[in-house]
Amino acid sequence: MSSIHNISLRAIVSATESEDRVKTALSLFLFDTEIESTRTEGHYGNPITILQAQVKGKDCKRFLEHLKTKLTEPELKKLKNEVCERTDDECCLHLRFDKQAAFQGTVQLATTTDTISARMKLKAYPARREKAIEIAETLF
Repeated sequence: MSSIHNISLRAIVSATESEDRVKTALSLFLFDTEIESTRTEGHYGNPITILQAQVKGKDCKRFLEHLKTKLTEPELKKLKNEVCERTDDECCLHLRFDKQAAFQGTVQLATTTDTISARMKLKAYPARREKAIEIAETLF
């Protein structure tokens, strides 16, 4: 049984980036999932595109296994140590991955603002942050 309801992934394509390249980076985390594209304006009126995808069902487990095999030991340890800070009151675990590394086929945690963000909705009963943190600690 999976302890994840769904995973929402999101990446922003700035005007200076190739949408196809960012889609390639985002695809590293997806399994036959469609990527939605929304064109909008940035803070300073610059054109940006928001790419979003939803991972559901059995693919949530595949996503998690993918992370466990692709992230380095120190990164997995970092995630485990930061579960409290990364879990919100809505029982969501937040992760950010390096977009440039993902384009090159590498899964690594982000150290810059150029990211692919992942929001994992955890199955916590009762739906409280403390319970979600317990569940998140078992994931890595």
